[in-house]
Amino acid sequence: MTNSAQARADALRAAQQPTGWWGRLKALLGFTAPVSAEAAAEIRNWDAGAEGERRTTELLRPLGQEGWYGLYDRAVPGADVANVDFFLVAPSGRVFTVDAKLWSRDGLVRAANGRLLHGDRPYDRVLPSVLFETRQIEAELQKALPRTGRGRTGVTPVIAMHNAPVDGGGFTLEGVRIVPADRLLGLLRSQAGPADPQWAATVAAAAERVLPRYVEDGTR
Repeated sequence: MTNSAQARADALRAAQQPTGWWGRLKALLGFTAPVSAEAAAEIRNWDAGAEGERRTTELLRPLGQEGWYGLYDRAVPGADVANVDFFLVAPSGRVFTVDAKLWSRDGLVRAANGRLLHGDRPYDRVLPSVLFETRQIEAELQKALPRTGRGRTGVTPVIAMHNAPVDGGGFTLEGVRIVPADRLLGLLRSQAGPADPQWAATVAAAAERVLPRYVEDGTR
């Protein structure tokens, strides 16, 4: 699977390659320009994101045999550069988004004073980003669904954490469930609710209409 995170990493890597005939000749001779520390760090971050998404794809694969619907790497309505890693519809029609993270094993993922921390480092942009995506998707999905008297179809946001240990085996912060990746399936299955295949198919079809595939350069 080539996802947008991998495409971004590859594009950044390619941008570091020499251009022009002289640059290409030097590269062939083994003379390569050093990559800046900033560029190298950005490439590593995107590579980690892509790997986290690949691992999560494999984890979620069994759900397809259980009546779940999955949309992967989709554009968030009303946002130019935001994407949702995984959009899932349970057999009941309940909706989840999963944001895959691959962080270092060196620090515990935890909550302190309302902030998301990895070790002692705060990650203050993660939850606002997830919550923004959730609100946008909820609003558009509600417009696309038929009026049935069921009430609003909410979206439950989940962060699946690879590598880094998660405090307490999982916790909720600002309505976002943060779990170790190996507990992701258990969480989703426990929250799936009673099966309603017809409604699940309706929700999945509506999601397909409002969530186009995401392309990193901003085109759809």
